[in-house]
Amino acid sequence: MKIDVLGCGSAFSREQNTSALRITDDTNRQWLIDCGPTIPRALWQRGGDINDIDVIYFTHVHPDHCVGLTALLNYWKSFSRQKPLVIYSQPQQRPVLMQLAALASWPQTALGFDLDWRDATNTWHWHDWHIRTAETQHELPNRAIRITQGGRTLFYSGDGRPTSASVALMAGADLAFQECASLTALSENASHGDFPSCLALFQQLAIPSFGLYHCYDAILDDLKTACQPWEGLFVSHDGLQITLTTPHNAPEERPA
Repeated sequence: MKIDVLGCGSAFSREQNTSALRITDDTNRQWLIDCGPTIPRALWQRGGDINDIDVIYFTHVHPDHCVGLTALLNYWKSFSRQKPLVIYSQPQQRPVLMQLAALASWPQTALGFDLDWRDATNTWHWHDWHIRTAETQHELPNRAIRITQGGRTLFYSGDGRPTSASVALMAGADLAFQECASLTALSENASHGDFPSCLALFQQLAIPSFGLYHCYDAILDDLKTACQPWEGLFVSHDGLQITLTTPHNAPEERPA
């Protein structure tokens, strides 16, 4: 399983792309997790084919996680994508995504390729990928995702403070990405993660590689310093490439 960090910034970051991952298996099947406004450009910069991505999964539909869908679909339409695209989302949030998709071909009515809208449920299989999701504590319902493929497991929180359900989902992962908006502790009813709670999770669950992301620009340097004493705990960054080839391996690159 190959993980490409397309972006790991907060909603209004001036230094990083909005948060998203591209995941590729050994047969070149590809998922995109979230698609904020800067993610289409990140994909275009990497090159590749218009038919590469098979699935887009949306953790939730706050603008920094979804509004890039219009530009991405419009690009694929303009360059004659033919391959159907699967889109997983929470069913109650789908109308927002459908409006974004409709704008991609406006004023026409067709993209030229099919969109297969599917519900993000607690658990399902896609080819040999086993998918599980759980809700975090966020102002808009957000579903963290756990992907197991080829014997390797990735956890990605989306936005939100960890819940008992998302902590259980994270347990046993080879690699976890947890949103961390604050260097200092936030209140228990906050809608974002913080460094003290992330560190406690890292220690409690013994996750081998635990990346913090969706962090405000102003705290990045201090967060990196705070992570240094802890092997396996790191602050993610745009362009980070991670390949899970053996159980519990560390990222190929550890940020300074």
